[in-house]
Amino acid sequence: MHGTSQRPVRIPGVPFGFAAIFAALLLFIQEGFSYYLSVQTAALLYLVVVMLHGGVAVRFTSTVLAVYMLFAGLLIGTAALLPDTISQNSPNVFVTTVGVLGYVALILAMICVRPLDPVSLLQFYRRASATVIVAIVALVVVTDLGVVPGLTREYFIFQNVGLVTNFTTMDVLERDQAARRLFGVKSDIDLFYGEQSFLSLVIFVCLVSHLIASRALSCLRGKAGSLRDGVFGAGVSMPLVIGALACMLYIQSFSSLFFAAIVIGFLLMKLLFRLESIRVSGAGISVLLLVCAGIAWVAVETAPYYLHRLTTFSDSLSAQQRFGVVLGFQPQDFLLGLHEHGRMPPFGFHNGLIYVVMMAGIGGICLLAFLIHRVAWMARPLGLSMLSVLALLAVFSQNGAILSPNKLVILSFLLIPLACVERSARASSEGLEPSTWSLGGPQVRGG
Repeated sequence: MHGTSQRPVRIPGVPFGFAAIFAALLLFIQEGFSYYLSVQTAALLYLVVVMLHGGVAVRFTSTVLAVYMLFAGLLIGTAALLPDTISQNSPNVFVTTVGVLGYVALILAMICVRPLDPVSLLQFYRRASATVIVAIVALVVVTDLGVVPGLTREYFIFQNVGLVTNFTTMDVLERDQAARRLFGVKSDIDLFYGEQSFLSLVIFVCLVSHLIASRALSCLRGKAGSLRDGVFGAGVSMPLVIGALACMLYIQSFSSLFFAAIVIGFLLMKLLFRLESIRVSGAGISVLLLVCAGIAWVAVETAPYYLHRLTTFSDSLSAQQRFGVVLGFQPQDFLLGLHEHGRMPPFGFHNGLIYVVMMAGIGGICLLAFLIHRVAWMARPLGLSMLSVLALLAVFSQNGAILSPNKLVILSFLLIPLACVERSARASSEGLEPSTWSLGGPQVRGG
């Protein structure tokens, strides 16, 4: 009897062009004819196609099911007692409630994804995130330099009046622009996103996603931990990080300042841990001076705005809408959800963290706690737990509905790469093929 050898199963990877298409969809994700006939819906469906093409399995554990059932039960109770908590402008609360449950199920599914080829998906998100950052930085530079006639800040402001999640009118925008011209104030930079905070969120999440995917791929190749590979690890482009950081500061939004501060803090922490072993060449000093000069210029340009926002933060309507509403809630609201109309904010919920809790009380709290725990645990092998958790909270705290197609697509940039990291680590512990699965090489500890 002749021995037989079993050929390895070939897993279809994700083609290179898929990442570019996904990046383009994220760049225009707020565009569309209606809420569902839009780019955000196309991007979510495209993501499903990519996942199916690459090969994935979803395994819901008993803990996941328990969290989901608790959330669903309390959500249904809130929908019956005070439908306005779920939605103040929905013509059919039943359909909205079903939609919320579906979106929560999709978020949990991203946490529970088991990719057959995690390397391919990591490469997909690494390329897509880098492409988005480069495209946004290029658009900001081209717009402010006036290279393309007609492509100005004002063009994007007026073009964005038709966004599927924008509720302003052309008349309001024209009055705002007239007032800005009168006082010599520049228009905001929002590109195709309708608001500065959304633009800065996309840059921040894409940057964190790029770090996760790059460091994971470096570990898979056994190259992590080398100082020659930079502070963030092998495969991470420092010009990309610096460009994203400078762009966030240049946008001049309080959210972008906060996100940039997180990145700067993370960078300084990594530098301090490696300070003794740093060796800088003459060329490195020249590059460092150039980078410092660029950052100093951006800081000088944006300092008056940020100083004004910091000194007037207590009077900020945006801050009140996002964080101040929680001061009027009672303990039972956090336990069972908001069921009394008298405590409903007149402008609705502009913070996804508060919105999820008010919809399902302790069910929402358990959902958020589970997501935070899972994200921190999955990012632990890469030393990116704290950064990943802060990115997750940034998405949930963003103005607008968190349970929507556009936010799910943005969340996928965090959750799916981290699921790939966990799958690789689990396969390594089970003794599978190390060249494909192992998160070998030096691991970076810490947050």
